[in-house]
Amino acid sequence: MDIDIEQCRENDKIKEIISSSGLPIKYIKLLLRLSDGIYINGVNYNVKIEDGISVILISSKPENRTGVFRTGALTNIFYRVREMEKENEEIRTETRVKDNLIELRINIQ
Repeated sequence: MDIDIEQCRENDKIKEIISSSGLPIKYIKLLLRLSDGIYINGVNYNVKIEDGISVILISSKPENRTGVFRTGALTNIFYRVREMEKENEEIRTETRVKDNLIELRINIQ
């Protein structure tokens, strides 16, 4: 996946990707809520919705150094992911780290 840093800074573009994904409205709303949480916590990110859902966390603002995150921001994001999974038993998540990027895989069963 090509990481477009400008897209990462434009939350509206990411929201458009989520909204036009073709997912059921329930999951679109959950992803939009997660997207807002990531944005509010000052993290550059991107979303890919192909063969599942991937949310790629790139870096914390204002540093914008790939792979460098503020601990509080990650804690808040992971808390939101955990709550989303807890409240929706059909959702399973997995976290992977590759090339200094954090990938949140969201699987809907």
